Amino acid sequence: MKKKKRITRAPVPTTKKKVKKSSIPTAMEYLLLFNTCVIAKEKMAQVDKVIDEHVTVNRTRYESISSLVRLGNGMLFPPANKNLFASSYTSYFDRFSAGSLNLSTIGASQPNSLLNIGAQPQTNTVFGNNFFDSTSLLGGDVYSPVNFFGGGSSIPWYFIACVHYLECSFSFKKHLHNGDPLTGYTVQVPAHRPKVGHGPPFTFEESAVDALKLMKYDKVNNWSLPFILQKLEGYNGFGYAGKGIHTPYLWSFSNHYTKGKYVKDRVFDVNAVSQQLGAAVILKRMEDRAIISIPRS
Repeated sequence: MKKKKRITRAPVPTTKKKVKKSSIPTAMEYLLLFNTCVIAKEKMAQVDKVIDEHVTVNRTRYESISSLVRLGNGMLFPPANKNLFASSYTSYFDRFSAGSLNLSTIGASQPNSLLNIGAQPQTNTVFGNNFFDSTSLLGGDVYSPVNFFGGGSSIPWYFIACVHYLECSFSFKKHLHNGDPLTGYTVQVPAHRPKVGHGPPFTFEESAVDALKLMKYDKVNNWSLPFILQKLEGYNGFGYAGKGIHTPYLWSFSNHYTKGKYVKDRVFDVNAVSQQLGAAVILKRMEDRAIISIPRS
């Protein structure tokens, strides 16, 4: 009997799945970028001018907004309009919401980390009454509304200032959500905000509270530097990483950015140069001048 020939088939080649690298920088990458950030000497005066004329002079107002967000719906002293601070969830903003950053290296809670920059007493201008000073609102007193309500830590005033600059160019006549005018509801994403129980016009404070609560920043317990930088970059999106450059939204006017800019939606110009000051550069200069101290973890 003839032996049957064994037919051997060539092994099917296995293909390894390519792991797509996230376009969002890691916590360590953000820290490295910040630590090695060098502000252009010819831009230093312009950076200081922005800080002195727009950021620090409005610190009390930004702290007041942070306090209002921290107070939730104001159960101890409810405002005349009970729906003033109501907010709802939208799927678009979930991409950059408070819970979207998973940083194992900075996961520990840092309660009252904002206090290391020294809060100053102030009147709560939105309520119109001298209920509290900012020290108690930021958790300095064990019987303060902050500790009574629980939840996240206070949003750093300088984070609100940076968002105000990037979205509104420091105008108090625009929505913090996206820079649309306060004379009407927002038109750009997120549209038809704020949800405050009445129609336009709106105050900057009530709209800002709505914007920050919509992003669930009232739930955040750890306002570390990597988290802050990721959230600021997230406001504009992470498209620059795909182009191999650092976003001018954070690093313009520093050694980390030279050129390349989205001149409009989905249109990238490799030779265009951003004329807007980067948010990380503002924070870097404020730390250099000992105006603030941002926790690293």
